[in-house]
Amino acid sequence: MPELISVIICSAQPARLQAATRNIEATIGVEYELIAVDNSVEGRGICAVYNEGASRARYPFLCFVHEDVEFLSQDWGVRALAHFSHDEGLALIGLAGSRYKAATPSGWHSGDDDDLCINVLHGASRASANAAFAKPADSGSATCVPVVALDGVWLFARRTAWAETRFDDRLGGFHFYDVDFSLRVAQRGKVAVVFDIGLLHFSLGSFAEAWARQALAYAAAAPVALPFSCATPSNPGLMRRKEAAAVRYWLRLLRRAQLPWALRIRWLRAVGILRYPAQWRVALKFLLR
Repeated sequence: MPELISVIICSAQPARLQAATRNIEATIGVEYELIAVDNSVEGRGICAVYNEGASRARYPFLCFVHEDVEFLSQDWGVRALAHFSHDEGLALIGLAGSRYKAATPSGWHSGDDDDLCINVLHGASRASANAAFAKPADSGSATCVPVVALDGVWLFARRTAWAETRFDDRLGGFHFYDVDFSLRVAQRGKVAVVFDIGLLHFSLGSFAEAWARQALAYAAAAPVALPFSCATPSNPGLMRRKEAAAVRYWLRLLRRAQLPWALRIRWLRAVGILRYPAQWRVALKFLLR
């Protein structure tokens, strides 16, 4: 079988990389190459690292994956490739994403569970892992559900899709590279979450001060017109409901982040909290922590 997949990892912890390397070898199910870029010393932004790795890749499919993961499905490479062979318009897949990306500052999840697609386990081990699973009711038995924004724990793309879009080196750091890349790819081709690949992620991610500042910066200068969705709601009432859901979700989540007072004020102004009276109580709790 010809080699088909280039697996690209931005590595900062050798022990985790070694474990991930063994796990990939045992589970991927197809010939592949592993491109691990050591970022433990320079600490470059993940966009620059991923672009470097992709530029060195030899094969037509690129798998960008964190090193703090364990694949739970045998032949996951075969399964991923099958989705692309069944749909020539498919450009990028992941394991967690949303069918709607709000205009209000937010991550890949905009707060409306009707748009949420996720199939990831989180925990320190298989025994202690908690499943994070959500699938829109209207997607039926489909194992590949279209979305517009993806979480970056696992991104699997046609190399041509990366070449046309690339990660934006200007973002810097380790936040919003996934949201930005998937939104821009979605302008050209189909982006989706797949539900036939199991993955254990040892981290839940960080939504602290650095994330909040980048969220505000990204929302203010997004290269894609927001809101953006698989089918942007034409009903103003529905769109307002979705934006309000994003406001509520992220105020509740960030309340635990211990953000500086000035940054909390900036966040409330950026989301236009005065337009959402129903969220004022949540906003007050966010402000007072």
